[in-house]
Amino acid sequence: MGFQVSKLQITEPKYWSNFTSMDHLAAMGNYQPEYINQTLEYLYDVNYGYNFGSMINKLPVHYIDNGEMNYRWAMIGGEERPIQLVKASLDAAGTALNATDKPGQYGASFYMWFAEPYFTATTTLLGSKPEAYVIRCKSDAIQIGDLYRHEVELLTSNQAFFVPVADLVADSLWNEGWGQVEQALSKRGNGIHHGTHFMFENTLNVIRKNYEVPGNVLRNGTQNNPLAFAFKDLETGQTSKKWIDKQAWDFYRQFRNDAYRLDLYGKSNKQLDGSYGNKGESGNVIKSGFGLYEQMNNSNILYYNKFSIDALLDFVLSVTVGKFREDQRKLVVTCGEYGAVQFHKALLAKPGASSFFRSDYPLEKAANGKLGWNEGQFTTIKWVNGIEITLVIDSQKDSPFHTLKHPDGGNVASYIYDIFDFGQTNGQANIMRVMQRNFEETFGYIPGMFDPFTPGGKAGNPKTITSSVDGYSVYGWKQRGIMIKNPLKTGRFIPAIYR
Repeated sequence: MGFQVSKLQITEPKYWSNFTSMDHLAAMGNYQPEYINQTLEYLYDVNYGYNFGSMINKLPVHYIDNGEMNYRWAMIGGEERPIQLVKASLDAAGTALNATDKPGQYGASFYMWFAEPYFTATTTLLGSKPEAYVIRCKSDAIQIGDLYRHEVELLTSNQAFFVPVADLVADSLWNEGWGQVEQALSKRGNGIHHGTHFMFENTLNVIRKNYEVPGNVLRNGTQNNPLAFAFKDLETGQTSKKWIDKQAWDFYRQFRNDAYRLDLYGKSNKQLDGSYGNKGESGNVIKSGFGLYEQMNNSNILYYNKFSIDALLDFVLSVTVGKFREDQRKLVVTCGEYGAVQFHKALLAKPGASSFFRSDYPLEKAANGKLGWNEGQFTTIKWVNGIEITLVIDSQKDSPFHTLKHPDGGNVASYIYDIFDFGQTNGQANIMRVMQRNFEETFGYIPGMFDPFTPGGKAGNPKTITSSVDGYSVYGWKQRGIMIKNPLKTGRFIPAIYR
């Protein structure tokens, strides 16, 4: 037996896609109702429980009104930035430094060469050791070929002091300090810097799903010979005994899951020349937008071999520094159940945590006098610099959708810790859904000789049909996109096996 969960199992599940015939239903035993007269239980309830898709559906929506598939948003970075040094020299000709040279000693000028005219006369330059020495530009940048040369000097009380040659190597980074001028009759200070905003662009995705119901299934399922197929909607708690209800439920649930997977795993097919690389059956262009993970993959990614709380916290710190105020560092971290257990065990193993935890949560006494041990579970960390992490279990990461297994058990995806900022900056959420107003989704059906809503027509009063098919078809259409306004406020802590 290919699919067996117990020695008690005497049959295997049957699978098929799209069209459902009476033969399919007969194969399930629908003509032997005594075997399936109980409400069916799903083996993988995890697929239908809470997952990150539920959180996505609660995100605010940014609506676009112009009917264009593409949407844009802008950000602006700091105008001040470090500049890479191309070379340094003792002479204006640009002769390479020797290891024994002593740039700046005894008040001597030397030269620093950059690829752009970022600094001006009077500007002080601060390198990787800003507390060790300060260099002052004596001149504006002079263009020599493709480079810009500054004559510079040291600001120091020790005339024997110099800048180590090792600190003036190519690609070393230099920041602007201030404009240092004389106490009397100074003529000018250093210049200012400007920066423009930069644009992000994504595109709305269009997805569809459909199914057909043959007339004989409808007739057998709605008249005096109902199909003996009982099931329970795990979300609403409602039960039904009609196969057509089960089909409809499968359709809406799976279409919702399609949209959820699109939100996460969507891949852009936009080419470098602005065109799109795929066409559909109609011959028209398919536009595919960036999903959540592809938007995150150019930001903060760290692969780990052995999980540790300290490594995770250090990574979270690197995600927050310079991007969050201290009072806004409340982050959601998602993982699967195996990841949550790993997280809990690692916290429990921290020095001092174990004794405190076990003394705070002693034995638990039931009403019948029997004792139990209540270990609880860590799901929140409040750390330095205002960092607060709330762990959320995403059931989707434990689902059979993920096929790569982890040596410690479960799916590798269960051990991925995705870090999200669901807060707001200047009144706007960092992560939003994007939809075209009034065109988020639509559903419809094509009635044939039969449909699920109207009775059959009579000879003298026929009903309207749009197809001669003995049955009907149901169609769904969704249009959606997702936007991470600032992807640097997200991160992924991923097992190295997933690299």
